[in-house]
Amino acid sequence: MPASALTESVGTAVTTGAEALLAHRRDDGAFVFGAHHASPLNTAGALTALHFADPEGSAETIERGVTWLCETQRDDGGWAMPSVPTEPLTTALAAAALHLLAPRRAASAVRAARARFEELGGSAAVPEPAMTALIRQFHTFAGLPHEGAQRRLPLELLLFPGLSRRLLSLRLPIYASQALAQSAHRRRGPAGRALDRLARPRALAIVRDAYEREGATGGFSTDPWLTGLICLGLARSGQAPDLVSAAARWLRSAANPDGSWDLMPLDVTWTNFAAAALIEAGHADDPQLIGTREMLHRHQQPEPFDALGCPAGYWGFSSPRSWPMALETAEAGAILLRLPGGADDRHVRAGLAWLTATQDAAGSWSLAVRNSKPGGFGPCPQMTAKVVGALLDSGAEADDPRVVRAVRWLVGRQRPDGSYEAMWYRGGTPGTAAALEALSRAGRTEEHHRAAARARDWLLRTRHPDGSWSTGDRSGPGATRRGTVEETAWALRGLLAAGLSPTDPAPAAAARWLVDAQRADGGWTPAPVNEYIRGCARYADDGIAAGLAVRALAHYRSAEAAEVVEATHECGCRRETGMRETGTGAFGLRETGARETGPRETGSGETGPRATGPRETGVDESGICETGTRETGTRETGMRETGTGEGGRR
Repeated sequence: MPASALTESVGTAVTTGAEALLAHRRDDGAFVFGAHHASPLNTAGALTALHFADPEGSAETIERGVTWLCETQRDDGGWAMPSVPTEPLTTALAAAALHLLAPRRAASAVRAARARFEELGGSAAVPEPAMTALIRQFHTFAGLPHEGAQRRLPLELLLFPGLSRRLLSLRLPIYASQALAQSAHRRRGPAGRALDRLARPRALAIVRDAYEREGATGGFSTDPWLTGLICLGLARSGQAPDLVSAAARWLRSAANPDGSWDLMPLDVTWTNFAAAALIEAGHADDPQLIGTREMLHRHQQPEPFDALGCPAGYWGFSSPRSWPMALETAEAGAILLRLPGGADDRHVRAGLAWLTATQDAAGSWSLAVRNSKPGGFGPCPQMTAKVVGALLDSGAEADDPRVVRAVRWLVGRQRPDGSYEAMWYRGGTPGTAAALEALSRAGRTEEHHRAAARARDWLLRTRHPDGSWSTGDRSGPGATRRGTVEETAWALRGLLAAGLSPTDPAPAAAARWLVDAQRADGGWTPAPVNEYIRGCARYADDGIAAGLAVRALAHYRSAEAAEVVEATHECGCRRETGMRETGTGAFGLRETGARETGPRETGSGETGPRATGPRETGVDESGICETGTRETGTRETGMRETGTGEGGRR
C-alpha cells in the first residue's frame, strides 16, 4: 500500500472506528461492551457457593447452571471463555461443581473433564499457588481425588493488619472468609483455638467493611467470582448469616436466564479505553464526552477502603463502589486531564494524590495496596509505566522524585531480553510498550536510554513478517502464531513514542495491519490477551481491542502529520538561508538521507531491528537524545509531542 494510500486508509479507519466506539456510549456517559461475557469459571464458583449458602432457595438457579455447564462443555472435555483455549483451572472447578451438584446426571461430563484436566498438566499447569489450593478445596467438597494436602490458611495472620494487607492485597476479604471456614472445620490444639478466637472478629470486620462500603448489596466489587468465593467461605464458617443471605440473593439476581454468570462488568475500564481513543482521535471537545467526564467523576471513590488501608480518591474497574485499582486510577486521571477543564479538575488532583500516597517504597506501583508482595497483585512494570505517564501529563517533570524513583525501578525490572511484564495481560508486548513510552518520556541518563533501546529492540525482534505482534501462544502443535489487534496497537504506540518515524518499516507495517484487520462495522476482533485471573483465566474483549486500535492509529496519524509539518518547516528554513537539503528527516539528522536497514527475516519468522547506528546529532542508538531533548526542538524526552498522552488500559 503506497504511503499516500496508507495515510488515507488510516484516516478512514480512525473515523469509522471512533463512530463505532461512540455507538457503545450509554446514556449515563459510560461505554459498555460485551453485554454477555458468559464465564464457566464464574458459573462454577457461583453454583458451588449457592449450594452451601442456600440450596433450597437457589434450587432453580442451580438447575439452570448445571444444564448450562453441561451444554457448553467442549468436545475436548474442558471449558474456557469464548475464543480462549481450554484452561485447566476452569475445567477443574467446573468438573468439581458438576460432581457436587449432579453426580449422576453429569457423570460422563465429569469423567471427560477430569481426563482433559490431566492432559493439560493437572494442577502443575496452574501457575498461581492460590488457584492450585482452590482446586484442591473444590475437589474436596465434591469428593474428587486431588494432588497434595489442603494447606492451612492461618486466621491469626489477620491479627497483623499491615502484613496481611501487603501479603494478600485485594485477596484479603476472600482470605478472611476462607480462613474462617477452615477454622470452623480444622482441628487445632488449645493454643490454635485461642488464636482463632482472637482473630475471628478481625476476619469478620474485614469482610463486613467490604460489604458495607458497597451499600450492603450483597455483591463484592460487582464480581460474581469474588462474591461467590466470599459467600462460600462465610457459609461454611457458620458466621455472618446476614451477609451469606445477601450474597446468595445477589448471586441469584446476577445469573443470566440461561443459567450462566458473566464476568464482572468493566464500566470504568471500557470507558477509559474508549475515551482515551476518542480523545486521541480529536474528540476531546465532543459534547458526548461531557457525560463521560461526569460518569468518571461519579465513579471515583470518595471514601477510604479501611480493610485494605487505602485512602479515598481511586477508581476501580466497575461500579461506583468497586475496589481500588492503580491502573484505572492512572488512566481515568489522564483522560480527565485532556477533557475540557481538566487542568482544574479536583477529581484529577484527588486521583494523583492517591497514586502518590500508594507508590511503593521501591518506586513502583502495585495494584491497590502499597508495598504489596511481588507477584500476584504486587509491583507491576506496565502499571508503573502508566502512572508515570499520568504524572507527566499532569505537569510533573522528569526530575520529579516520584518519576525518578519509578524510572529507576523500571530499569531494574527489565528482563534480560529487554521485555517487561504486565499484570493484566498475556505476553510481553503490553508491558514492554508501556515501559518504552515511559522511558522515552522520562529517561534522563545513559542507563535509561539503554533500557529504552533494549525495549525497542525487543519489540522489533518479536514483530511478525506481516507487521503484527502476538502473545507468542500457538493454537496447536506446529501452528503459527497469529498477530493480535491489541498487541499490534500497543507496539505501534510504543515505537512511535520511542522516536521511530511513521514511515519506518515497523510502524508503517503495523498501521497497515491494523487497517486491514478492521471489521466492516468499524470494530476489531479481540484476542484472549486479557487476564481475569493472572496466568489462569483469560478473556477477549471488544472494547479493549477497539479502543487500543483507534488510539494507536490516531497516534500514527498525528505523528505522520507532525512529521510533514516539521519537514515543511525545515525545508522553508533551508530556502531562506540558501542551505542545500541534505536528507534531514523529522527524527534526527541523517548523514545521507538514506536508511541503513538490517536483516529483515531472523530465521524465526520474526523481523529484526533496523540497524541505524548512532547519529551525529547526539541521538543515541535508541533514537533518544542524550540530553532527553531532540535537536529539532519539537520533542522532549524522546517522545513526539502530538497533543495527546497516556490514558488507555486492562
